[in-house]
Amino acid sequence: MRVASLLVVLLVAAGCSLSDDSGATIDFAQLQRLVLQPGDVGPAFTRFDEGRQGGVDLPAGVPPGGEGWKARYRRPGTPATEGPLVIASLVNRFPSAEDADEQLEARRSDLEGSDIAWREEPATGLGEEAVAFTHEEGSGAARVGFAVVAWRRANITASIEVNGFAGNLGLEDALELARKQAARIDEAAS
Repeated sequence: MRVASLLVVLLVAAGCSLSDDSGATIDFAQLQRLVLQPGDVGPAFTRFDEGRQGGVDLPAGVPPGGEGWKARYRRPGTPATEGPLVIASLVNRFPSAEDADEQLEARRSDLEGSDIAWREEPATGLGEEAVAFTHEEGSGAARVGFAVVAWRRANITASIEVNGFAGNLGLEDALELARKQAARIDEAAS
């Protein structure tokens, strides 16, 4: 009886963690620490949404019930404000690296096939693979820029989405935040 109970506990634990070839694991409970934290974005930002992902938060490919966490931040600004005004930090856990890879590819396809004219940009040095896209809309001083960076490490996908006034927001703003989040994920997996 004790051996059977231990086996059940081990099987459940194996289903609730991230693993890569090194044997590192990340449990679902750790996901909340793998999104950007207030100290990562600075005191000008206010966190206005944080918690388990559900419904519209979930990217394509996440199983029902969702295995993801989110943190969203905002700050006031004018067309002269440098950098992002809104930041979304997401992390999702999948049963396997293949499932995570499929989700990342679905994300790329969604952006490429969108009615919005997203431009694919280079994204290197994040996870095992990464994608990045930018877009601008509007006109004049109110023109808004958007950037999305998404990457995969083992069976985890993560993303940073930012927006702010065009001309004062670039892909590098999103990549800088993505590197901070990727460092959190790498540390948890090691």
